[in-house]
Amino acid sequence: MILNLHQLRVFCAVVEEGAFRRAAEKLYLSQPSVSQHIASLEKAYSVHLFLRKGRTISLTSEGRALFILASDLLRRADEIPERFRDMQTLSSGRLEMGVSPFAGACILPGALAAFRRAFPAISLAVRSGNVQEILADLKKGRVELVLLGQSFLTPRDSAFTGRSLGVDPLLSVESPENGRKRKGPLKPSEETLIRFSGNCALAAHVDEFLLRKGIPFGSEVEVDDIETAKKLAEEGVGMAITSSLSVRESLREGRLSIAPMEEMDPPPWEIQCVYSASGGLSYPGWEMVKVLEAHGKKMLEEGGPQTAP
Repeated sequence: MILNLHQLRVFCAVVEEGAFRRAAEKLYLSQPSVSQHIASLEKAYSVHLFLRKGRTISLTSEGRALFILASDLLRRADEIPERFRDMQTLSSGRLEMGVSPFAGACILPGALAAFRRAFPAISLAVRSGNVQEILADLKKGRVELVLLGQSFLTPRDSAFTGRSLGVDPLLSVESPENGRKRKGPLKPSEETLIRFSGNCALAAHVDEFLLRKGIPFGSEVEVDDIETAKKLAEEGVGMAITSSLSVRESLREGRLSIAPMEEMDPPPWEIQCVYSASGGLSYPGWEMVKVLEAHGKKMLEEGGPQTAP
C-alpha cells in the first residue's frame, strides 16, 4: 500500500489527545472522519490499533509500535521544508570534491578559502588523485565535483560535463644555475627533459607537442606529477615543460628561470571543473563552481608569461 502520512498524523493525534473527539477538534476534522482514517489504517495493516472500553481507548501492542514509528516518520517529514530551505540558503550541506595534485596545490587553496568565508556552514571533503582516479570517483558518485587541468587532446567522456576556468600557458623552465652554465644557445639534444608519465594529464599534451615539433632531448627523467617536476627542475636535474601556474612563485623567487628555446611554444592546457552530465550539482556545488570560476580567472589573468630574473 501507499503510505498515507495524513492517516498517520490523525492516528498520532488520537494517541496524543487520548480521544477521537479531541483529536478531531485539534485537526479541524469531524469525528466520523477521524474514525474512518483509523479504520482504514487498521484494514490496511490487518491489525487492531486501539482497545475500546466505553468512551476510553488504549493502544494495543501493534498500536504502540505504530505510534513510535509514525511519530519519528512525521517528525522527519516535517523537517523536509526546513532542510530544503537550509540547502537553498546554504545554511547546511556537504560538498565532496576530487582534485588532481596540480589543482590541489595551485588552484584549490585560494578558492576553498574564499568558499569557506562565504559559506562557513557547508562541510567540505576533498579527495586527491591522478586524473583517472578522480574521474572514476566522480562516475561512481564518490565525489560531486572534480577540479583538474585537462589536455585539449584528451577525449571527452559523455558522462561528464563541466566549466572551463580558462587556459594555463605552458612554459619550459630550468634552474638559473643550469642556464648560467650553458655555453651558446640551448640545444635540446644536449639537455635532460623532466618528462611526465601517463598518470599525469600533461603527459600526452607535452609528448604530442614535442613529437609534432620534432624536438629530441638527450635524456629523460620521468615523473608522474607536476609538483615533482618543478622540484627536480629547481634542483638542476633538467628542464620541465609545465604549467605556468605551478612555477609562478618559483620564477618570481628566482628558483627557476625560463629556458630560452626558439622552437618552444607549447600550447596551453585547460583548467576545468567537471561534474556529472546527468546528476548535475547540488546548491553547494554550484556555488563552488562560481567561486572557482572567479578565482581561476583572477589567477590566470595575474599569471601571464613570466620572465627570467
